Amino acid sequence: MRPMIAVAAIAILNGCASPQSAGDAIPVPANRLLAYQSEHKGRDASVTVIREGNVNGAGCLFAISIDGKLVARIGGDEKARFYLKPGRRLIGVGPDPEATGRCGGSSAFRRELATWIQIGENQIFRVVFQPMMDIRASSY
Repeated sequence: MRPMIAVAAIAILNGCASPQSAGDAIPVPANRLLAYQSEHKGRDASVTVIREGNVNGAGCLFAISIDGKLVARIGGDEKARFYLKPGRRLIGVGPDPEATGRCGGSSAFRRELATWIQIGENQIFRVVFQPMMDIRASSY
């Protein structure tokens, strides 16, 4: 009986695991990428946003914004890459404005993070829950 309990616990925790790196996350489907998808090589920088696990907000999409503009709707363990002109940018996360039912609501809670990006640079950000929804810079 104890081995079965241990196996069940590991399976449950494994289902809650976050992608270890950007390479482990699943790309957001093209129909939920809304802007900044064209790369101008040699003139742009890129930003990658990864949403960790599907535990909090399970099954709900979150809105990713850049400079206040909705650019993607992202699910758990998904990633999206955006090609931007260099300079100061505000990368944000909040509730999906197209959500209905249990994922919808009137929450205006949003988090933004300011960053400076340079030509050719790729910055990575993670949407996390510690203890609330937040977006943070990441090195992996």
